[in-house]
Amino acid sequence: MASENRVIISIFVALVVIIAAVFGWWFLIRDSVDESLETAVAAAPTPVPVPTPTLEERLSSRLSGTTLATSDIVVRELVAEISSNPDLALWLVNEDLVRRFVASVDNIASGISPRAHLDFLRPEGGFEVDQRRNGILVIESDSYDRYDLVAQVFSSVDTEGAVTLYRELKPLIDEAFAEIGPANTRFDDRLDRAFDLLLAAPVLEGPAEVEQLVVTYAWSDDRIEALSAAQRHLLRMGPENVSLIQDKLRDLRAALAVSPVAD
Repeated sequence: MASENRVIISIFVALVVIIAAVFGWWFLIRDSVDESLETAVAAAPTPVPVPTPTLEERLSSRLSGTTLATSDIVVRELVAEISSNPDLALWLVNEDLVRRFVASVDNIASGISPRAHLDFLRPEGGFEVDQRRNGILVIESDSYDRYDLVAQVFSSVDTEGAVTLYRELKPLIDEAFAEIGPANTRFDDRLDRAFDLLLAAPVLEGPAEVEQLVVTYAWSDDRIEALSAAQRHLLRMGPENVSLIQDKLRDLRAALAVSPVAD
């Protein structure tokens, strides 16, 4: 019996020694790992936050010192360089040109006619229709002719010059868009959407039939009437003017896609 007790005690002592050794080894390794981690963390460099460039830092040299409030004078000078059409200068006497541009693009991207911001482009004369013998109303060619000047001036703009100017004005454009755009949205995306909508408008062939409402007119073709207000307003400029404008829009979009950002 005494012999058995000694065996049991010996086994118990052995187990205690093994457990103590295992735990001692674990704490030793853990302390070593902890010390290594602490050393690594202490040695790691603290990341230095990169400051957001100021508006002045993002502007090109020839726009240095320009703000939204003072941008009209500079914009008038620079826009005049990208078109030889004298009528463009007459339109540039308006104020808040950058904000008008931004609001117009945003409206078009939402399918809204930008006429509220481009009232200086309103053509002279009224919308006219011709009643055919069968009672059908079609848009008079004179109504289209009212927009010839707008289409010609827009088409006269130098594509590369316009893209360069857009890149230079981008910091001011983004600042103006921040005043009206939803959070986490980019003006570039709104501009791309505006391109999509205007280029998707069909070039009508043949007489354009309309129906008279109370004081306005609606397109007789339900497919045209289902277009956005911005697209329908473009179609009112007439097939030839629509083609001119869409050709320039394609050129501008292609140039924007490959043009580097201005320094």
